[in-house]
Amino acid sequence: MTGDDDKKPPQEERTVFMPAPGQQPPAADPWGGAPPPPAPVDWGSPPPSQPADWGTPPAPPPSSQQTQGGWGAPPSDRRTAPGVPVQPAPPPSQDQTAFNRTYMPMAPRLDGDRIQIGDVLNHIFRVDRFIARGGMGEVFEGSNVNSDERVAIKVMLPALAADPNVQAMFRKEAKTLTRLTHPALVQYRVLAQEPQLGVLYIVTEYIDGKNLADVLGTLRPNEDELAMLTRRLADGLRVAHSLGAIHRDISPDNVLLEDGRLDKAKVIDFGIAKDLDPGSKTIVGDGFAGKLNYVAPEQLGDFGRDVGPWSDVYSLGLVILAVAMGRNVEMGATLVDAVDKRRAGPDLTPIPEKLRPVLAKMLAANPAERLRSMEEVIAALDGGARGAAPAAARVAEPAAAPAKSKTPLIAGGAIAALLVLGVGGWALTSGGDKPADPTVAAAGGAGAGAVADSGLPVADQARGAIDAALPGIGCTWLDITDITQRGERGVAVALNGVADAPGRAQGAISKALQEKGITAADINFEEVATVPASMCDALDAFRAIRAPNAEGLTVAQRKWERAKGADGATGADVVLNIDLGPANQGVGFFGLTETGAVENVNSPDGPVTKRATMEGLLKGVLPNVTPLGGNKYRVPLFIDHLGWSGFMLLTGKEPFDGALITTPPGQRGADWKQKFEGEAQRGGWKSEMVWFKTVDEIPG
Repeated sequence: MTGDDDKKPPQEERTVFMPAPGQQPPAADPWGGAPPPPAPVDWGSPPPSQPADWGTPPAPPPSSQQTQGGWGAPPSDRRTAPGVPVQPAPPPSQDQTAFNRTYMPMAPRLDGDRIQIGDVLNHIFRVDRFIARGGMGEVFEGSNVNSDERVAIKVMLPALAADPNVQAMFRKEAKTLTRLTHPALVQYRVLAQEPQLGVLYIVTEYIDGKNLADVLGTLRPNEDELAMLTRRLADGLRVAHSLGAIHRDISPDNVLLEDGRLDKAKVIDFGIAKDLDPGSKTIVGDGFAGKLNYVAPEQLGDFGRDVGPWSDVYSLGLVILAVAMGRNVEMGATLVDAVDKRRAGPDLTPIPEKLRPVLAKMLAANPAERLRSMEEVIAALDGGARGAAPAAARVAEPAAAPAKSKTPLIAGGAIAALLVLGVGGWALTSGGDKPADPTVAAAGGAGAGAVADSGLPVADQARGAIDAALPGIGCTWLDITDITQRGERGVAVALNGVADAPGRAQGAISKALQEKGITAADINFEEVATVPASMCDALDAFRAIRAPNAEGLTVAQRKWERAKGADGATGADVVLNIDLGPANQGVGFFGLTETGAVENVNSPDGPVTKRATMEGLLKGVLPNVTPLGGNKYRVPLFIDHLGWSGFMLLTGKEPFDGALITTPPGQRGADWKQKFEGEAQRGGWKSEMVWFKTVDEIPG
């Protein structure tokens, strides 16, 4: 089955928001990190593409007798392939648990029984060519025998496979990797076990391209290209961080240029990725991991070994410096030398002057003085003028694993909310710097003309023009997710959100760009949902009070696969992050449906139209909320609805009139709009909104 944007869900399939089924989450660390709930393994076959590079190719491995095997233990406890026999699980053991799931230890392969060219793993993935051997495993080029898709296959080395604890960590890290979806990240397909060969392996997309390390000397990037590369890689890594993994080995060796192009750069090899859960382990432990020239000072034992997302920020800064220099950085031939050079700081002369302050902040030796996240990196690239990360950078933090409880709250229409907030995967942010002026009749008006062109890169000019135009595009809620310069005065832009007439909205954006002398090479609306005209009055009213530079409500990805859990419930595990803001700020929370309805989110104390009610949910009623500090929370959502859903956060003076806000479509006349605008003005209300889609696209 597949999700269908054009079909309304049947009446009996009403949206239900409740805590996701699963396990109790691990304790959150000070940064707020915790691994996300297990996600369904993607058995699909995206477009062919070169393998993630896990090392330098040595001599081919010893040959062995070819063996083909059937399916073993399913790679995900959320979905199994049809007819797959499942190995019985042993009694629970802490050492064998990944995301609180118990796995059967495997007998390791003997050296003489390694993977051989021609092996077909689980009757699906044929091993075609040996590529490389890295610290954790061997990498092969392969193909899906059912679809002919080229893939890369990484097999755990026998020496590591002998340790059941290592197996559990390998599985746990792989669960995070298979959830990573971003154009700047290699796509991990599936984690699987080949029972007859006794091996554990990961399948990724195969990418035709060049390794950045191999072409450093041939690159001559200008300032805009360096900024674009920094933004692209930072945006990919912020998705990895949001799902609970830091890379720890960002270097030119681990950046692949698809088709040899900087604007198609991908981060590869998360083989030593560390889960953000403070109690988690990695194959390499907590000591040094990564390449000496590119690791952060704390990875060398300095500054209390405080490794986190900021460590990847430092390494990315050195990679960009290497690209600017046209050669590898020289940050120490020995451990002592490496520590000293990091404390002294690298020479940033090769970096263009406008980018130098950003790189200086990325390369601060002390993690406490460094840009702490990839969101901050992207915000710094934008000059910090808007005081927050741009749309492409607005993402929630890592998600906690869901609790087993699915106790429902009081249902309110299509939204029986048992809210659980946290991060998921799509970055939705403010499309404008100020609330919309309802008198603006069309895009490209005075707001667009107010953008200053002088000295700004074309992509930034385009972002400013679109930001200024969005408030005037009727019946929409749109966010910029990516802007890339194409040619001298062209851009490709991607947006997400909702609109009643996406074609009209695209035309308005194109017009706004043209008035700035910018050519819209591509305006991507693939992640813009079409909503009925009955929602226009509400969307226009909410957009008119849209909070500028908003980060109070985020979701880390826009599409979530439904699956049947062990308890028989079918739905998708979605995670949001919410920031309640200052303690004296009122809060209201509402659900949105693709039919145009706005629903109360109900708790045992009634609709969430007051801050106290929301805090009661987050601090007592819901069993799986992760406090992130500063009135920020992460909560997983179990959603049984198929299609588009959304949430709206209102802030300002409370109480929020739930009856007014949830007036059904068709009853919101001129009187409704006038009353809402009056209430919003008196209460200083501001709105934030996120939309996401639950689908059923994976067979089985």
